[in-house]
This record gives sequence, structure tokens and C-alpha cells, in this order.
Amino acid sequence: MATPASDLVALFEVDQAGDALPEPSWNIPPTTTVPIVVEPAPRDDSPPVRRLEAARWGLVPSWADDVSVGARAFNARAESAATKPMFRDAVRERRALVPADGWYEWRRQGEAKTPFYIHDDAPLTFAGLYAWWKQPDGSWLLSTSILTTAATGALADIHERMPVVVAPEMRDAWIDPGEDGEATLEAVVADAGAVAASLSMHEVDRRVGSVREQGPDLIAPAATR
Repeated sequence: MATPASDLVALFEVDQAGDALPEPSWNIPPTTTVPIVVEPAPRDDSPPVRRLEAARWGLVPSWADDVSVGARAFNARAESAATKPMFRDAVRERRALVPADGWYEWRRQGEAKTPFYIHDDAPLTFAGLYAWWKQPDGSWLLSTSILTTAATGALADIHERMPVVVAPEMRDAWIDPGEDGEATLEAVVADAGAVAASLSMHEVDRRVGSVREQGPDLIAPAATR
């Protein structure tokens, strides 16, 4: 996510921004920190407060024995998330928006793999889930997972899966703690194909495959280098 946190606060009408928000990045691997937008259910009759928080990418549920669980839970299949013990509570109660300028996907043709950058003119929001896990030192770790669904249209020519991109008009409902989680999940997945059809994509340099690589040139079309 290369968009600064201050811009995300304005874009998503955030009420409170948390501490230690991640710096802009053009190449984010799982288990590192990403920004998420959440609206936790209030403990009293006060209205929900929309927050921008830093979360570890890779969901660690409250019952996990070790943080390493999150290394295999950075994505959640939308088709089964509502019933999987790893994700079902989050579907019901802890849904997040994960802002992103775009994402990289690799197309495999035989032994060759070609990276593409998929994006829009404005920041996207992935449908995310989040959880709190109490660490051995007593502090709390916030973590997140991104929902995926079957790729459609031109994206299906690159990869069989894609992140669930939440349409702008569905963002409020997705994180609203008063909405039925399973019904809202069905709604955003139903819209995902139409949202994906409006996105642009282009081939980028294979350097994106190394997490050490950074900089805006990573998202430039390969042919213009």
C-alpha cells in the first residue's frame, strides 16, 4: 500500500487512527504489517468508531497456540470462510477493509511465470477479516486475512483466484458490526466479478518476486522500462 496513512484517514472517513501505522510500500509479503479499516462493535450504546489500524497480514485467531498459525492464514476462501473454525467468528463479528493500490498476480504458462499488476484509478479495498491474539508478553496482536474468490473475466486468464474487492457502495455495510456477516459476505462476493471487470492490468518486472525490492518503479509497465 503506497498511499500514505493520512490519505486513508480522509478517504475512508476514519474517526481514529492507531499507532505504528505502516509506511508506504510497493511490495508487501505475508506476515508483515498492513493498514486495515475496522468498526468494532461498541460495548455500550455509543455509535461504532471507525478506526485505521496496523495489522499483521496472516490471521492469528484468539485460540491459537502460536503466532506461526498466521503464516498459512493470510488468505481465506470466501466459499468456506463462514464455516471454517479459523475464520467463522471473524466473518460474523470482525470484518475489515484492507486498502490497497493494487496487487501483483503471476500468470503461469508452462514453466514460465509472468507478473502482472492489477489496479484501479483510486485505492481498492479488499474484504478482510481480523482477530486479536494475546501474546506471551501479555500484549495484543492484531492480525488480518484477505478473502479470495474464483477469478472472473480477464483476471481468470492470469490466475484462478482473486481477492474479493469490495465495491465502494458496499464498504460501509462490510465493516458494520450490526450487519449479518454471512449475508454481507454473500453480497460482496456477488459483486466481486463486476468490480473486477472495471480494473486495469499490465505486465511488470519480475523483480516484484523479491520482497527486498521496493519503489514505485515496481508497478510501472514492463514495456516502458
